[in-house]
Amino acid sequence: MNGGHGRVPGAGSPMLTSCSSPKMCSWMLTCCLALQHLAVQASLLCIFHLLLLPTLPKELLHGQATSELLACSLFACGISTVLQTTLGSRLPLVQIPSFEYLVPAMVLSSHLSPSASTDKNGTAMASTCPAPHCTVTGSRAASLQEVSGAVLVSGLIQLVLGVSGMCGWAARHCGPMVLAPSLSIIGLSAYKEAAFFCSTNWGVALLLMFLAVTFSQHLRSCRLPFCAWPHTREGSTEPSVPTLRTFSVLLPFAAVCIVCAILSCFHIPWESLDLAMAQLSWANSTFHAPWVRIPYAGEWGWPLLTPRALAVGVAMAIGCSMNSVGCYVLCGRLLRASRLPTHACNRGLCMEGLGSLLAGLLGTPGGTASSIANTCATGLTQAGSRLSVQVSALACVVLGMSPRLAGLLTRIPLAVHGGVLCVTYAVAVGTGISYFQYADIDSGRNIFIVGFAMFMALLVPRWFSAALTHLATGWVPLDLLFLSLLMVPVFLTGFLSFFLENTVSGTLEERGLLSDLAPGKAGAGDRHPRGERGEVSQAYGLPTGLRRLLPSSCKAFPCCFLCPRTEEEEEGSCATEQGTAAPGEGTHLLPKPSSGELQPAMRPSQTEVPAWHTVA
Repeated sequence: MNGGHGRVPGAGSPMLTSCSSPKMCSWMLTCCLALQHLAVQASLLCIFHLLLLPTLPKELLHGQATSELLACSLFACGISTVLQTTLGSRLPLVQIPSFEYLVPAMVLSSHLSPSASTDKNGTAMASTCPAPHCTVTGSRAASLQEVSGAVLVSGLIQLVLGVSGMCGWAARHCGPMVLAPSLSIIGLSAYKEAAFFCSTNWGVALLLMFLAVTFSQHLRSCRLPFCAWPHTREGSTEPSVPTLRTFSVLLPFAAVCIVCAILSCFHIPWESLDLAMAQLSWANSTFHAPWVRIPYAGEWGWPLLTPRALAVGVAMAIGCSMNSVGCYVLCGRLLRASRLPTHACNRGLCMEGLGSLLAGLLGTPGGTASSIANTCATGLTQAGSRLSVQVSALACVVLGMSPRLAGLLTRIPLAVHGGVLCVTYAVAVGTGISYFQYADIDSGRNIFIVGFAMFMALLVPRWFSAALTHLATGWVPLDLLFLSLLMVPVFLTGFLSFFLENTVSGTLEERGLLSDLAPGKAGAGDRHPRGERGEVSQAYGLPTGLRRLLPSSCKAFPCCFLCPRTEEEEEGSCATEQGTAAPGEGTHLLPKPSSGELQPAMRPSQTEVPAWHTVA
């Protein structure tokens, strides 16, 4: 195993006591980073189920069914994460059911519950149960199966989009004027959910945010003696890990959970009564869940492929594909890796499609998509590791086979979920804004495109949620399709900005397509300068064993869209390009496989450079 660590030049810290075994310490760091990813992933999974379950049959809110559904989601997310990091885009991306699955699933489940009551928060409540141990029958008892059918359809469509190369084609035509508003809206779209969960106790949420900001920003160069180990580079040894910054999400997460546990032990009320009772009802169901239960296809009934499920599945696939492409770009940007090649984008979407297929067959109400929160946590902590993500995926698979253990995640305080959303999604907003530097933001054309796309993305979902009459075209599946798409801000921003950017006339300089620093340089395709080809191969390349089998099959459809170009083809393409990557913008996501030492992932410069922990 190879690993790499950067350093903060000029930190001036004395030599710290190092670990006696660098390999053991590297594994300790990997496991801690995996736990950090698991904490963020668990928070997002709990948010998804807490918001969606009230729209499903009422009996799912009681008994062991809730923990079993959460366990199934964990199992599917773990498998999908392994596929994504091994055969997909190869970026360190955690897979979860994203908000782009939540909105269409709520639209469909609410439509399938005509006799559902509505609570004071406006959430539809159903009255039947499709769980394995329930005896209720009838059309309404199949609502979960129909939602799972929509997830299955979305997985099939994502698989087609990836295999056909359409995902890579769309990503190649997304310049800075598409990426900037899209990434910004991806971050801003979670503000309602963040405020909702923070409202259970703003003091707890603000404490988590305060600790995260302090550790990641103010104390980012702090190194603790018991957490340092050798970092060999050109014969010198130096401390490698800024501990507080590297674990600036895990440490606040754990500290706030401990504080809440202490308050609960002394019977000090600290949480909103209504939401606390809902969480307590969910958490108490874990005591009746089995210790071991391996998920299997058809456990909750086979997915139903009705016209309604097909329509909602199409909306899920479109919204999640746009979110995932944005997440690929965001991850590469935060890791300062080379720009995303089309074959990696296509493979990534294919693996997400396979993960959603698995999730649909297992009966979960949400598919798998790249986690924006985990990607932003990677940027916040500046610690990206493919191996740590794979370790967290294995932990998800283990938790997915034990509903009792998976149910323990429901005990995480709700305010902690809100704090995690605030801290992580803010990074996506800032990253999106940073893309404006590549375009002429003083241009009237660009000002209108950005303002109109972002304003409509916030306005339209708000209008539909407050409308007194529902959308009615005369055909229910079409109503559900339009409603599921128009309620997703990411779709509106991506569609409007992509359409306006590619139809409104503007110079290449005005659109930001001439800058060599623009990661979204349109028309670049898989062509990279000589200096970046090694970085692209290490960051996005397939495993060595699989690459040896590719030459005989990559020229045929559909593999031609999933494989990188051969060395001869890329040599010819690179000959037509001028210049190299700017210093500090490209970096090896993985260390050189020929080296057995811990090597830095970035070259020191006069400015502060993030310290990546990268593991082959």
